Amino acid sequence: MATETTPRRSTTKFLFIGLVVLLLAVGGGTLFMKKGHLFHSVRTEVATRTDQVLHPPIILGIPPIVSNLDNGDGRPVYVKLTAKVEISGARDEASLQNMIPHVQDIFQTYLHETRPQDIRGDGIYRLREAIMRRLRAELLPLQVTNLYLVEFLIQ
Repeated sequence: MATETTPRRSTTKFLFIGLVVLLLAVGGGTLFMKKGHLFHSVRTEVATRTDQVLHPPIILGIPPIVSNLDNGDGRPVYVKLTAKVEISGARDEASLQNMIPHVQDIFQTYLHETRPQDIRGDGIYRLREAIMRRLRAELLPLQVTNLYLVEFLIQ
């Protein structure tokens, strides 16, 4: 016995196949249009890693800084600070050497605003973070990735 396809079955089959083709076309078109967006993050990550390999972060040594703190009672309180700043985005260390006085000025300015009680306890961490924020803002487009406090003495 041969099965006959009724007009209703073939219409339903045709609509189902048409719906599948339409969904595939819309999905493919959306993927094609967003192709740049999908691969943009991959391209930027590859470019960032390539730049990091070709130009690794440079650790810039800051000479010792002696500064007085804002004591408020007339008695001088001095701080001796030696630090290293890790900077990304520079071609070589020689290009950063002329920035050392500017970096020292950032340290000096912050230390003059600091009181001795601000440094007690975990204040050294707040001091480090505050100086890093200032360095990041002042040294743009270079990226300050870390700040190492090598020596920190309070008299």
